[in-house]
Amino acid sequence: MFSSNDKISSRQIKRLLVFDLFGAGSLLLPSQLAKSGNGIGIWSILAGMAFACIYLWLLHTCSSRTSLDYMEYLKTGWGNFLSRLLYLCYAILSVFTCAWAAKLLAELVCDSLLDEREFAAALLVILLLAFYGAVSGMEARARVYELLFWALVAPLLVMLLLCVRQVQVIQWFPLFGDAEPISWSWFWSGTWQCFASFLPLTFLLFLIPHVQDKRKAGRAAACAVVCNGLGLVVIYLILLGIFGSGALEKEQYPIITLMGMVKIPGDFIKRLDAVMVGGWFFTLYALIGTTLYYGMVIARRALTKWNGAQHSKADRRGKQIWFLVITVFIYAIAYGFHLLPDVQMAAVKIFYLAGVPFVVLIPVISLFLCKKEKELYDAE
Repeated sequence: MFSSNDKISSRQIKRLLVFDLFGAGSLLLPSQLAKSGNGIGIWSILAGMAFACIYLWLLHTCSSRTSLDYMEYLKTGWGNFLSRLLYLCYAILSVFTCAWAAKLLAELVCDSLLDEREFAAALLVILLLAFYGAVSGMEARARVYELLFWALVAPLLVMLLLCVRQVQVIQWFPLFGDAEPISWSWFWSGTWQCFASFLPLTFLLFLIPHVQDKRKAGRAAACAVVCNGLGLVVIYLILLGIFGSGALEKEQYPIITLMGMVKIPGDFIKRLDAVMVGGWFFTLYALIGTTLYYGMVIARRALTKWNGAQHSKADRRGKQIWFLVITVFIYAIAYGFHLLPDVQMAAVKIFYLAGVPFVVLIPVISLFLCKKEKELYDAE
């Protein structure tokens, strides 16, 4: 059924991306977008999805210019030193994103199932599981999420269908918010947040050596973006129609609260919200695993002469050591975020103001600086 060649199919790419994109966005974006007032959040999601499609085209254009990895492509325009420096910046972004997602998942588990005093233990278990998954490799992770996809998506679809009857459509209006004139600052702020939720797409640049068919991979990624964007629109409309913008913006995790309100015929599950946390556990765990994996790969490529090969025992042992070191750093950062919320808020602001422009502008500039593979052959 599966090959073992360190390559993943377009279907696996699509399902991995759906998990990477959906978890944090569906948990946090609805309450943030509700602050803009009623329907403006819908347009922010759609605009964020449109910008994500443009960004995906940019990434696909860059990846199609070389069959080698992204660093070798960057070296043709930026040079060896700057390419390694850029890779180090990518690694830092990946590590901090992993720490933020791990902290979010640990707090979600503690709020829903455990006690806040058990945060350290929950965080440790989550990162140990992520460490095990990352060490197993890209192909193993892709196989797991290919198998889990419908087992997680189908129950969510059923729950959302059961919620539809509680929706009050009048709460969607006015579609352009309560403010007169329309507050464009709220719209663009929401759009920026929505676009940022699609930035795990950036890791497609580092997926080049593992892709079986680049063209099919591009279509699979586009499908994941559209599915995730439309899913966020549906979830936001349901939440807005049930809670209203005033109550929605006060909820920490409104989709989890909504799951607890669903009544299943027969009432045979008492804590449905706790059961459905399992779905978000796997989506956030996917993002943690992805950022941990690429955080190690990118940092190792930036700081050593390693070329990505894992053929010898020394390569595999080195990979495990690097994963362990990165995981320890991530635990320390995530625990620091938990103890010092102001530090996390500052890190989030830096991500929005510097991280997002960085991951967008580097591929744009590289299109003009770096050479296509064919041009390199012609020069030789």
